[in-house]
Amino acid sequence: MPQAEQSAVDVLTVEGVAVRFGGVAALGDANLHVRAGTVTGLIGPNGAGKTTLFNVISGLQTPDRGTVHLYDRDITGMKPHRRARLGLARTFQRLELFGTLSAGENVQVGLESSIKWWQWRHVKRAFPWAKRSAVNGVPADEPTGPGAIAVETSDRLLEGVGLGGLGAEQASAMPTGLARMVELARALAMAPKVLLLDEPGSGLDDAESEALGELLTTLAKGGMGVLLVEHDMELVMRICDYIYVLDFGDIIAAGTPEEIRKDPMVQAAYLGTVTDSAADTAAATFDQPDADGGRGTAADGPGERGDEVAEE
Repeated sequence: MPQAEQSAVDVLTVEGVAVRFGGVAALGDANLHVRAGTVTGLIGPNGAGKTTLFNVISGLQTPDRGTVHLYDRDITGMKPHRRARLGLARTFQRLELFGTLSAGENVQVGLESSIKWWQWRHVKRAFPWAKRSAVNGVPADEPTGPGAIAVETSDRLLEGVGLGGLGAEQASAMPTGLARMVELARALAMAPKVLLLDEPGSGLDDAESEALGELLTTLAKGGMGVLLVEHDMELVMRICDYIYVLDFGDIIAAGTPEEIRKDPMVQAAYLGTVTDSAADTAAATFDQPDADGGRGTAADGPGERGDEVAEE
């Protein structure tokens, strides 16, 4: 691991996590670290156990063995809401918005679950907001009136994820790409120290995926630790500082994007066994577009095993 990463603080540590569903081992002995100020990728074929690991980290699944630490605090036995208040936020593989609420109201739900959400300083660090000039002696970032602070804060969070002016839109009527950004804004409303994103690029077009990558890089530069599960290999290789590869419930490789790109075990997990002469070609599939113009993903090759065990 690069020296710069070694000197960073671990905001999330997973050690020896194992989960079984009946006779099926969803996770065997999972270990990973997420460092402050970095984007960490968690990739692997369908059925590898990625969402199960996210569920363990966020408190939705109790592990049979192993521990989860937020900084140096053991949160393995904590309920999800307590983890959230300590600075752990998450989005889901399937959209989990309140469809009857507006985009702004969905974000306000995230604000209300935070400690002292009404104080703007607790959420403003999520984005490098530009200063606004005062109007009639009242600073533009100090709204007035009943509920105005919550509305103003949710509007700013939506603006930060590229949805400025869409706070009144009903969530159920929004396209998938925009709805995923609402879910991300709701997670950021909690001013998290660690942000877990489960396939945030699903349903996004190329422009939206590019914008998402820039946003996550910006968040990491601000000191947040981001853990990303994603099948869009172009996005993963472009923005991640470090990548873990999960297969059949075990971490089979970990390293920088370049190291992962060349790892023969990763090539085999994604594409089936490859010969030495085909190694370079196999590695190149991480970057090459499919015939229909889309990017190759972990689920596209012969290594696909169907739906995730107890996850999809």
